[in-house]
Amino acid sequence: MGNTTTITSGCNTEFFHFFQGLVLSVREKPQGSTIDISVVDLGMSPAQIEWLEDQKVTVANPGWEYGLSESSGFPIGFKALLARLHVRKYFPGYEVYFHIDADAWIQDWFAVELYVAGARKGIMAVTPEIDRSYKSNYRNSKSFRQFLTKIYKDLHGSEYAEKYRDYPIINTGVFAMPAKSVIWDRVDDRIRRALEKEPNFHVEQCSFNLEIFENLEEHIENGIEFLPSTCNWMCHQAFPMYDAEKGCLVEPFLPHSTLGIIHRASDDFKQAKSGSIRVVQGGVRDMNLKYSEGDYRSAFASTEPEKLKRWQDAGLEW
Repeated sequence: MGNTTTITSGCNTEFFHFFQGLVLSVREKPQGSTIDISVVDLGMSPAQIEWLEDQKVTVANPGWEYGLSESSGFPIGFKALLARLHVRKYFPGYEVYFHIDADAWIQDWFAVELYVAGARKGIMAVTPEIDRSYKSNYRNSKSFRQFLTKIYKDLHGSEYAEKYRDYPIINTGVFAMPAKSVIWDRVDDRIRRALEKEPNFHVEQCSFNLEIFENLEEHIENGIEFLPSTCNWMCHQAFPMYDAEKGCLVEPFLPHSTLGIIHRASDDFKQAKSGSIRVVQGGVRDMNLKYSEGDYRSAFASTEPEKLKRWQDAGLEW
């Protein structure tokens, strides 16, 4: 991979504790000791930025894209979502950009290798929220489809809501794209059009999904790669299990394969701080599912906020 690939993310003071875990989950692996990491600064403290620079993390200050601004009522999290589509501008010169949300971390390097290899095929490597464990398949499947229908309708219109309400979500909290992919500009255009309607926090992910589904055959032919759920495990869809013998988090059902990236994408779980995780060998264990269970053993200590701000509090649709 070398310096032709950079791992990208975004972070503010509130989320620094989680992002610190992501950085350490990269740097403390042999394969990640020299890989480039780039982050857009959404309001970190000078001490936090200094620690990142010590970890050889490149920091850039993003602007507000698409003519939006905080003074217009858009919260900083919205700035982060829109900045991720413009990382080529903030961190130029890479062949592959591998985005990982600040609330995710790398447990096993196989996932990184798959994302980068998939991106090098020319379009994108990304993971659909599809797994036999995920609750969107079962008891809450109806409400999940209603949620998707509303998102598509609000952002792109009733026609697309009817067309894609039964499709899976392509999760863009973790993805890799080559600098030359056609998807960058196409999604940029879809976001611009969606923002003319009533903006909500799913505008970036929904626009990615729409572009992929509308041109699915083209993208498959040109090399898009849909990776397995073990490459981006969505903890809001299903808690992983813990394998005490292997000392790692695994998928909930046999064969209990090791998970590559753990994505703690659940406001409820973050607020609760921890949960009961079933152990493969029997019983349960209270875990917070962060890297090293949040015991980073770093010279620069960080703590998880007592209460995280929820995006809904900003007054925009979730």
